[in-house]
Amino acid sequence: MKKILIFFIISITSLSCNNKGKDGGIKTKTKSDFEKYDELVWSGMLNFKDKDYQNALSNFQDAFKIKPDESTSDYFYASASALNLKQDKVAKDFIITAIQKTNASENYFDSFDEFNAFRENKLFSEIKARYSKYKTDYTNNLKNPEIYKEIELLAERDQKVRTDGSSVEEMQRVDSLNIKRLIEINKEYGWYDRQWILLWHHRGIHRENNYVWNYFRPLINKKIEKGELRKNYWARFDDENSMLRGKGVQIYGTYWNNYDQFPIENINTVDSLRNTVGLPPLAYIEKVYDVELPEGYTVKMPLTRYKKNREN
Repeated sequence: MKKILIFFIISITSLSCNNKGKDGGIKTKTKSDFEKYDELVWSGMLNFKDKDYQNALSNFQDAFKIKPDESTSDYFYASASALNLKQDKVAKDFIITAIQKTNASENYFDSFDEFNAFRENKLFSEIKARYSKYKTDYTNNLKNPEIYKEIELLAERDQKVRTDGSSVEEMQRVDSLNIKRLIEINKEYGWYDRQWILLWHHRGIHRENNYVWNYFRPLINKKIEKGELRKNYWARFDDENSMLRGKGVQIYGTYWNNYDQFPIENINTVDSLRNTVGLPPLAYIEKVYDVELPEGYTVKMPLTRYKKNREN
C-alpha cells in the first residue's frame, strides 16, 4: 500500500548548519525536532488551504510522531482535515489528544472556525460531554502538576495587576516577586513553556544587564542550541525592541498587523533573516492566515514550493 509523504521544500528547509542571527551567536549543527515538526506542519497547512485534505492529514500525522504534545491548533487542523475526508473517528481522536496533551481550551474548541460545518456530527457532543474529564487527564499526566498550577497562578497574578488599575509601583512589585519565584522554580524543576508570558513582560530589558535576563538569557540560548526551544524564540522580542526602542522598524516581520506603522527594515532580506531563526517566508503567512503583506514584498507561494513523493 502506497503511503503519501509530503515534503515542504521551500528554501527555509535547507538551513545552514552554522547560522548566526540576532540570538547572540547561537549555532545548531543539525535540524532539531522543532524544525522537522514545523516543516511538516507548514506543508500540512498549505495542503489544507489548497483543500488537499489527504496530504494535509498525512503531514500532520507525521509531525505528531515527532512531537505529540506541541500545538492545539495543529491538532485541530489535522482534525478538520479528517472531517473533510469523512473520517470522524480520526478527527475525534485528534481533538481528544489535543485536550489531553496540549490542554486545549474549551473556548477554542467551541470557536474554531474549521469545525463549524461539522458541529452537528455526533463526535462534537460526545467530546463536549467529557471535556472536563479530558482536561483532568492532562493535569494528571504532568510531571509536577503542583508546579504547573503555581505557574498558572503566577501568570494570572501577572495579568491581573495589569488590568485592575493597579499602580506602576504595584505592578513592578508583583513582577519582581513573580520572577524571583520563577527563577527558583527553574532551578529546582526546570523549564515550563507556560512561563513565557511572565518573561514577555520583561521584554523591554531583555538585552540589558539585569538579574532577570542574566539568569534566563543564557538558559534560553542553551536550550535553543540543544534544540529544546525554537530558534525563533527571540524574534518577537527583537522586533519589539527595534520598533519601540530602535529605528521604528521590524527585523523579522512578526507583528503582522503593524506593517504600516512599523515597516520591515529590509524587505529584500526579511525572508532570509526569518529562515535563520526557523520562521517561514512572509508569503506563507499570507497564504495560510490571509495576512496583508508589507509594501514592496512580491514573493508568492506557488504550488511548486512543495511536492508529493509516493513510496511503497
